Amino acid sequence: MLKALCGAAIVALSATTAFAADLALQAPAVPPVTFNWTGCYVGGHLGGGASEDRTINSAGGTVDFGAAGFVGGGQAGCDHQFASNWVVGAEGRAAWSSLSSHHGSNVRFPALGNLVVPSQFGLKNDFLASVTARFGYAYGTGWLFYARGGVAWTHEKIDDAYVSPAAGVAIDPSASVMRTGWTLGGGVEWAFAPRWSANVEYNYHDFGTKGPIQLISPIEGITVAHLKDTIHAATIGVNYHY
Repeated sequence: MLKALCGAAIVALSATTAFAADLALQAPAVPPVTFNWTGCYVGGHLGGGASEDRTINSAGGTVDFGAAGFVGGGQAGCDHQFASNWVVGAEGRAAWSSLSSHHGSNVRFPALGNLVVPSQFGLKNDFLASVTARFGYAYGTGWLFYARGGVAWTHEKIDDAYVSPAAGVAIDPSASVMRTGWTLGGGVEWAFAPRWSANVEYNYHDFGTKGPIQLISPIEGITVAHLKDTIHAATIGVNYHY
């Protein structure tokens, strides 16, 4: 009797296991969750920048120079996904920059018979910001390829150090200038978690040619006829979506 009961239990267990296995095999696969880009976000970015600059004197002579440095800051924006895969949005970003360059130059004094004095010209871009529209295409479960364009700003610190032929002392006239220009760029963003994404992007900033720019000091001032300023920036970033 005991043997018969044990045998029946084994047969029942085997049947139950086989039935459970059949159910497991028949269970439908869970589709991957596709990230939806509609919503707003805040985040940060860091990377490198490079400037391409040019001074133009009153006689039309030009000097080209540039700098490379660090760029880092934050961003915030909102997106809307429509027609299944298209994304449109807007973003504002602001960053600190370490772009700084110095090179040998000269200052001409027309009142002193066009006397030319050697100088050290310097340009720093310590701030970079933009407000842009963004248009992209969502691919797969969490990828976004996009282009952006809009308005950009940079803060320049300009100086030109020399020995004054009139005063006979070293002076360093300077100016602080906020420039407005335009920017174009693009990148790719990856949603690696339900509320988090990472991106890599490149942006070009063009602030045109500005002048004349007055550099002043307590002793005397000079004029930079024209200054052209452009900046390239490549960054990586992380965003939190809400």
